[in-house]
Amino acid sequence: LTAQAAVMTPTSLVFTSLTVNRGGRGDGDGDGRFRDENALAALRRILRENGILGLYRGSGPMVLRQASNWASRSCFTEIARTTFKMSQLGLAGEIGSGILGGLGSCWNTPVETIRVATQADASKGIVPKTFFGYWNSIVEDKGYAGLFRGVVPRGVQACWQTIFMVVVPNIVGLGE
Repeated sequence: LTAQAAVMTPTSLVFTSLTVNRGGRGDGDGDGRFRDENALAALRRILRENGILGLYRGSGPMVLRQASNWASRSCFTEIARTTFKMSQLGLAGEIGSGILGGLGSCWNTPVETIRVATQADASKGIVPKTFFGYWNSIVEDKGYAGLFRGVVPRGVQACWQTIFMVVVPNIVGLGE
């Protein structure tokens, strides 16, 4: 999982940078310095401005989210299959267990919200806060619900990923 975060942190930073800086610099000054920047140009800029370690801004939340995310998906899916006996319902039960596993893995959405905030600030050239600095700021500005921003699309994505990457291998005999 750390290897996955080693790849995902820089790629999500570039993606976040492209999103934050779309149509301008991203800091509101309107100079257009990063306007229409493509992924390779964003990568080069981040490396030039911050070095290789600059690609790993937000890596703490990314590692925490990735590790807890996949462990949760597998665990909640297996609980649904065995404890709730959903596997006895055939294919529909297996798919249902994957849906429950995927939805259950969204408990860590606050970590993802903080990862996005960290990388958004880094993309704007703002020195990132600590994990709990972001936590407190988000709760102060938006309440605890702010920590769960984007949970619905994340839940949908988690369901299909869990079905295809946890349930399907179990069905075809690769997961056991």
